[in-house]
Amino acid sequence: MLKIKVHIVVLFLFFLFRDGLKVLDFFMKKKTDQINNKVNVACIPVGLHKPFPSNSLQLMVQAGAKGSTVNCMQISCLLGQIELEGRRPPIMLSGRSLPTFLPYDTTPRSDQCSGFVDGRFLTGVRPPEFFLHAMAGREGLVDTAVKTSRSGYLQRCLVKHLEGITVNYDLTVRDSDTSVLQFLHGEDRLDPIPFM
Repeated sequence: MLKIKVHIVVLFLFFLFRDGLKVLDFFMKKKTDQINNKVNVACIPVGLHKPFPSNSLQLMVQAGAKGSTVNCMQISCLLGQIELEGRRPPIMLSGRSLPTFLPYDTTPRSDQCSGFVDGRFLTGVRPPEFFLHAMAGREGLVDTAVKTSRSGYLQRCLVKHLEGITVNYDLTVRDSDTSVLQFLHGEDRLDPIPFM
């Protein structure tokens, strides 16, 4: 009986601690976002060694040829808060986000255990920072692949369902069994090709 009570208390404390970490995570993310914004405002465009017209990277981004403002900030300022699934890197059962960190360390700067990376690509990042950034990058690749497969499947389903629909000579839209879907093509009988 005592063992069951101890297990219940341990589970209660676990869920209480987990929810407390979510609240702490929210406030820490808010604070690190403020720090990140201050650094970015001070760095771009005022803090650059070469200002906009003579800075090739800035010229390329502003012209829209390649890259984005986020890329410029990651190269010139800092990588900022790393997010995995919309949150800071999760803490494992050992109390660490990576094996190199101290257990249950929740400060934003303590060896980047919370995912705040103050390094930049111009001067290099430390191995834990690189690993955290690679984790977020991999998540982005997986999300892209999953979205591509889902949208491809949806398109295939739409094409398969619409492949029997035709516009006949009397300008009615009919299904493969000749049932009428629309009496006028597009409900206005206008051909959209001349307007393109």
